[in-house]
Amino acid sequence: MVPRWARAQGRGVTTTTSSVSAAPHRAALSPLGLLTLLLGTALPMIDFFVVNVALPAVARDLHAPPATLEMVVAGYAVAYAVLLVLGGRLGDCFGRRRLFLWGVAGFGATSLACGLAPGAWWLVAARAAQGAASAALLPQVLATLHATTSGERRARAVALYGSVGGVSVVLGQVLGGVLVAADLAGTGWRAVFLVNVPVAAVAFGCALRSVPDSQAERPGRADLAGTALLAAALCALLLPLTEGRAAG
Repeated sequence: MVPRWARAQGRGVTTTTSSVSAAPHRAALSPLGLLTLLLGTALPMIDFFVVNVALPAVARDLHAPPATLEMVVAGYAVAYAVLLVLGGRLGDCFGRRRLFLWGVAGFGATSLACGLAPGAWWLVAARAAQGAASAALLPQVLATLHATTSGERRARAVALYGSVGGVSVVLGQVLGGVLVAADLAGTGWRAVFLVNVPVAAVAFGCALRSVPDSQAERPGRADLAGTALLAAALCALLLPLTEGRAAG
């Protein structure tokens, strides 16, 4: 006959084992996965600054007035700012790896659209779409770093993330000047966008293989009404500022 204390101890061991086995397994981030996430971080940040150097060439080629050139820059920034929180929420709900892949693919496609733009307003629209793709891509990077690393590895990964952001500010302007001056295959200013396409393709392929998926256990609801109000407020503020000077 088994003593009562032994039966109680057995039940305690069984319960503990079950709780440990039921704990969610967190996939570790490989070095290639970290490099891919950092590449995904650099692409949108570089592209925000790379276009500034190319604006004079854009104005000459597309006969764009100053107000439209300002919209080329502002369209990207506004779309990114408005949709950034929504992109993070969607990653929490549907998986950060999925949103990262969508963002990289969208960034590559919109970069191609920018590089092939036949007119100034086409470029403005493509830049706004590029900002939306960046808003889907960037929030997933830091969230994935926190979900798939811990301890010293997380500290190093976050430090690298911050370093990439700082370097991208300088690299974007330098790279823009080099590409415009080089006039690769006669593409002129279009090269600052077209160069993103193969880089995004490489990032997409690496992400498929090396970036683990994660999502929030209790994701919050996406505030669509707030996003729409923010978009309306920013457009109401920026449109008069960019178009008012040209209109007198």
